[in-house]
Amino acid sequence: MISAQLARWSYLGLIVLQPAWHGLAPPPAGAGSWLLAAAAALPLLLPLKGVWRGSLRSMTWAGYLAMLYLVIGVMEAWANPPQRAAAILQVVLIAVFVGGALAYSRESAAKTAPRSALPRRGAAPQKTRYKAN
Repeated sequence: MISAQLARWSYLGLIVLQPAWHGLAPPPAGAGSWLLAAAAALPLLLPLKGVWRGSLRSMTWAGYLAMLYLVIGVMEAWANPPQRAAAILQVVLIAVFVGGALAYSRESAAKTAPRSALPRRGAAPQKTRYKAN
């Protein structure tokens, strides 16, 4: 599944970006602090094993975690011009990860759904218990 590969590699890219941005980049474009780089990268390492194995639960939690990094990336891109390139790269990696994780979850659900749960082609729509007003 290409969506799982896309999610895995973009998440790994996000992890690699944190030390590169906060630890290696000189102070106008980065913080130059390895302590900040470690603090930024460590939370992303928690769901890495499950993301790499394709666990939907881990990808979901990694997506929740990535939303925090999305906020930071958008804020830095907006407010800090020297760090704009790294921040935009972070936002793009997060968007690719979330899109890949969503596509992977839909593909997985379609594979694991029982045949009886799937609607038949040409079948009449099922009636609902609730009436629309």
